[in-house]
Amino acid sequence: MKRFLLLIFVLSVLSYTNAQPKKDRPSPECFQADLEQFVTKKACLTPQEASQFFPIYAEMFRKQREVRDKMKVLKRVKPTTDSECKENIIKLDNLEVEMKQIQRAYHEKFMQILPANKVYDVMNAEEQFRRQAFKNMAEDMRRR
Repeated sequence: MKRFLLLIFVLSVLSYTNAQPKKDRPSPECFQADLEQFVTKKACLTPQEASQFFPIYAEMFRKQREVRDKMKVLKRVKPTTDSECKENIIKLDNLEVEMKQIQRAYHEKFMQILPANKVYDVMNAEEQFRRQAFKNMAEDMRRR
């Protein structure tokens, strides 16, 4: 009888939590569209510049995501021995260097499409957008 009551209680709690309205998070496509619109406005990109720039930007982002995914895998589980920890630290350092190399190579590609001052504005606008998005997510979490 106690098990039955416990089961009923657990099921009712689960159904209650599932019934709560969930805050919709923007899709990655929506986030990307908002980012592009924000960057285009802040960096004063013309439609032609934006159409040339953003496909290359998306390519850079994909390559960086691959590196970040490798870093997540390495950080997920702590190695058991000191030598394994050392290996992981070296791998993580190499991945961070790879991330910067990707960024540098793409900044050079960007400057073949856009003037350097607009690339600089794009970099600042991207950072501003991500900071604002993070701040908005944090505020949403506090409201819950």
